[in-house]
Amino acid sequence: MQYKEGFKISKQLKQWQAKVFDELSFSAIHLLHLRNSLDDQYRERFCKYIDSWRGATLDDYYAMPKAWRPMWAMRGQRRLIQVSPLATGYVENDTAHYDLYPCKAGWKAPTMLIAHGLMSVSDWGYRRWASRLNELGWNAVFVHLPYHYARRPRGKWSGELAITADLIRNVEGLRQCVIELRSLCDWLERQGCTEIGGWGTSYGGWILSVLGAVERRLKRVILVEPMINVESGIWSSPASRVIQRKLRQVGIKLSDAEPHFRLCCPRYMSLHCEPRDVLLVAGEYDEVTPAYEIEQLHRMWKGSHYACFPQGHVGYTLMPESFRLALNLWPEIWRK
Repeated sequence: MQYKEGFKISKQLKQWQAKVFDELSFSAIHLLHLRNSLDDQYRERFCKYIDSWRGATLDDYYAMPKAWRPMWAMRGQRRLIQVSPLATGYVENDTAHYDLYPCKAGWKAPTMLIAHGLMSVSDWGYRRWASRLNELGWNAVFVHLPYHYARRPRGKWSGELAITADLIRNVEGLRQCVIELRSLCDWLERQGCTEIGGWGTSYGGWILSVLGAVERRLKRVILVEPMINVESGIWSSPASRVIQRKLRQVGIKLSDAEPHFRLCCPRYMSLHCEPRDVLLVAGEYDEVTPAYEIEQLHRMWKGSHYACFPQGHVGYTLMPESFRLALNLWPEIWRK
């Protein structure tokens, strides 16, 4: 599936707009990255962390701690919270938050996990999509990803600490959220839910990709510009120029991180769900998660669906397009 190309001048204008929007966003991200530094002993700690997981499998890395016991609570009528099974040292981040949007059929109906993009600051659009899902007979759960929304540490911007030069914190945030979502799948199963899907954008797409590789109950995924290649996302992306400079300053090279890619990079993984139940959506002008990388993943996950539209990494085209495609691809799952 591909978008229909319009007039050449229109395409050039869209490409220019995408470039401007992305560069403005990158500039803001660079300023925030300047606030977060690495100390002189960081490389030693990083190499020890990588070595500690060299022999681990995916199931080992994303397993729930044996001594941990889930404790759930409701905050108000909509917010479900849980103390995280994995502590990161930031009090606000170490509580998982989920906003619940049940449909009329209740929790026995299928449920879609909605995972937002990096540095998302407003859930207004996601609430709108939750409402659309409710109309189609699906529950929706809006996931507050690490260091975002209610998990934002005091004095920081939403998502400021999710992806920085602190690579340990990056992957521990990923690991934390995947483990939390596995626990959420347990909770949903106890409510009677028989089908769980995931709809993730950018950073959220990365997390749901990894969740799908370790969690068999995630039956259907919609991944919009997912961060699937840590190598390019950190080491060559224009959005990570400050990160790259800070890593060079402490002597961390790509080769130091490579042994860990198999545990945190979706392009080294396969999903448990059927490939026909996977939709990958790319932006033609995206320089953070280039379309060719997402298309490569589509080829690797044989039988999955792929579509590309004229957008950069920042924009409002791909969410509605991914929803439209999902309606057409899987008409049997929507209950009108």
